[in-house]
Amino acid sequence: MTDWEMTFQQLLDEQVDEVNVPREDFLSVRTILIEKGWLFQVVGEAKHGGVTIYRRNPVTANS
Repeated sequence: MTDWEMTFQQLLDEQVDEVNVPREDFLSVRTILIEKGWLFQVVGEAKHGGVTIYRRNPVTANS
């Protein structure tokens, strides 16, 4: 399991509230989210400068 996988698993397990992903890691993280089937369990908010902040999707949190 990669560091990003562990970080997002903590997000999904509600151990952390959000994950900040820098621009240079965005595509790698998105690939992991798609491969793991986590893409719809999180919501990403793009910020100025390329940082994306991911949080749990409240709509699918219990699905």
